[in-house]
Amino acid sequence: MSLYNTSIPSFKAMVRLSHFTKRDEDQEKFENVYCFGIQSADGRILTFHVMTDNGMLRSRVPISEIFVKKPENDIPFHYKQLWDCFSSNVTVTTFDFLEYHRCQVVLKDGSKVWATYMFTIDWFDNPYSDEPSDYKCGHILKADDGYLLCQPNNRIFWKDSNWITKPIPEDLKQYKVDTILPSVENQSDRWVSEDSNSFYYEMKKDN
Repeated sequence: MSLYNTSIPSFKAMVRLSHFTKRDEDQEKFENVYCFGIQSADGRILTFHVMTDNGMLRSRVPISEIFVKKPENDIPFHYKQLWDCFSSNVTVTTFDFLEYHRCQVVLKDGSKVWATYMFTIDWFDNPYSDEPSDYKCGHILKADDGYLLCQPNNRIFWKDSNWITKPIPEDLKQYKVDTILPSVENQSDRWVSEDSNSFYYEMKKDN
């Protein structure tokens, strides 16, 4: 099993103390931390690198043990992340368009929770991400109740009062997954460039 580490936009959070001490009596106690990185292991839950306010550095802290406030209605760890990490190859992007956006997440039991966008992780160079119909990225979200979520596109409905004005369609099954990722260079046996050092090469008709 290979592992990959990458930086993320750092944020203040809390880790359930029982994750560090392995004591059941610490389930409702929390340690203050800064989250600053992730580690992606294929076939496992997403984990974080954190630094505590007493100077301890810990790695491989599962997303399920990290909170932005003390939760009153925590959910099972396998609800927070719908799919295991697809690969050790992962990128982290904060999409400006989604930053601070509110959204409603449909959990695996059909219940819905509200959350706020943080950043996005995207896996590559693995059988699932390379197959268009299996591809999924993971949006990292702060649930209103304080826990973190890692959810794919098809589990999230976004809120934007300036743009999203139509209701959600009743028949969501009409929307299908992508089955191909087209290649523009496979459409013809003739190239549009030429073998010369001219920057503005002659444009040739494609047959």
